[in-house]
Amino acid sequence: MNEQEKMVLESHKRCEALGIKRTRTFSKKIITAQELQIKLQENNDLIITAIPFINEMYNFAKDTGSFYILTDKDGCILNTSGDENILKEAFKSKIIPGSYMNEENIGTNAISLAIITNMPVQIFGEQNFIKSHHKWACSAAPIKNNKGEIIGVLDLTEYNEYVYPYTLGIVAALAKVIEKMIQFKNYNNIQKKQKFVKGLFNNQAIYTFDKIIGQNEKIINTIEYAKKIADSKSSILITGESGTGKEMFAQSIHNHSRRKNMPFIAVNCGSIHPNLIESELFGYDAGAFTGAKKEGNAGKFEMAEEGTIFLDEIGEMPLDMQVSLLRVIEEGVIHRIGGSKQIHLNVRIISATNKDLSLEVEKGRFRKDLFYRLNVVPIHLPALRDRKDDIPLLIDYYMNKISSKLNKKKVEINKICMENLLRWNWPGNIRELENMVEFIVNTEMVPKTILSSKSYLTNIDDNSIQYDMLYTNMELELVEKAHIIRVLNKFNGNITVAAKAMKIGRNTLYRKIQRYNIEYSEISKIAKMR
Repeated sequence: MNEQEKMVLESHKRCEALGIKRTRTFSKKIITAQELQIKLQENNDLIITAIPFINEMYNFAKDTGSFYILTDKDGCILNTSGDENILKEAFKSKIIPGSYMNEENIGTNAISLAIITNMPVQIFGEQNFIKSHHKWACSAAPIKNNKGEIIGVLDLTEYNEYVYPYTLGIVAALAKVIEKMIQFKNYNNIQKKQKFVKGLFNNQAIYTFDKIIGQNEKIINTIEYAKKIADSKSSILITGESGTGKEMFAQSIHNHSRRKNMPFIAVNCGSIHPNLIESELFGYDAGAFTGAKKEGNAGKFEMAEEGTIFLDEIGEMPLDMQVSLLRVIEEGVIHRIGGSKQIHLNVRIISATNKDLSLEVEKGRFRKDLFYRLNVVPIHLPALRDRKDDIPLLIDYYMNKISSKLNKKKVEINKICMENLLRWNWPGNIRELENMVEFIVNTEMVPKTILSSKSYLTNIDDNSIQYDMLYTNMELELVEKAHIIRVLNKFNGNITVAAKAMKIGRNTLYRKIQRYNIEYSEISKIAKMR
């Protein structure tokens, strides 16, 4: 029996001792409207801070059969928001503002356990004490003040069949954000807060090892090895060619560790201007430089506290910043730019690169001492050409995913085409394969970069456009752009007819024209290259 099961069992025993009936349908304590108004006033700061962010998060996951609950420190519901249908079902069980969700009044649930343990909790089905809650899976996290005292609880409830392992991590991270926002003195700047939260949640870890597709021995062994070291506090360095899934592995390691309920903050070291990388990583205090925010700004390391920071493209980090990063790893503290206060860190570092860092060290482009600090636990991801038996699985997965996303029929790949795909070297690895599948779904053709001759995957109507791939080194996106221009040229720029010929909607074609910056002046120019 694991710790979670013990915690639930002990709670069930307490509920039985309290005489709570499993057949109850709602809480024993529901306060009046007047009493609720007093509660809302008492928790005004919590409510006005939390609700905009709860609504922001709900907008990311509409129509997923879930709803958020915000309670006070005692488990009294202050607000509910979510999908209309599931809220109607919740209201039947009196899961409404003014209803108490603590253990004494409704039995075991995620909110009651979060209050008791002072920790994020996720429970499923029959782990809920009363039978009417057995259909729910609940993820709850306490919201604390700067003294560490609980001032409220945030809960996300959904049907058991829709719950994901990373849901609790999202709820816990949102609770942490709300805690920080409550400490902000200026409550007027709500747009900046929303932008901050959205940016933070763009960096949440959503991948787990069971989402990694593959049966090849190399990838299976790599996954098993990564699982073994997931809980290590040591630095991890993931190497592999572009497109092999380094961030997916980093997120999966995070979600397999004890830190899974804490933030996962990703930083692309190659995309940040060298002059900004220090403030991005370590933050700055008020007045540190011209243009700095009045209240200062937390860096990525602070945001990742108790969680994981993922330093992607670490080989692109400037040498002077490598010195600063080395000091942070060795001392476990940071100083914001313009600040004197030491900020102690509890952050696990995962780095990734497609470069040979030992070669970079030899050439003087990467510090040897930093390399050793980062490369404590190395993980190398195999290239797709070294696990070709996984190619049919990956093609099938992306074919289903992309055809569903684009609302187009799934394209069946014949044996000859598949043989050619298996022979291809895949220099762009899984990312290239995914792009190729999207091209196939859109055009029902395989690029001549991969096939030795023109190869149609299905029978195409006479009204469709068929053409040879003229540019053997052309990227797939450029091939699609050229195809769109050819079709538009054939039909004299008529969007309706061109979209019908390509079997896509007019709006989809407009989006692609905008995406590729296609201008009508290009149509005749490209057509002459046929």
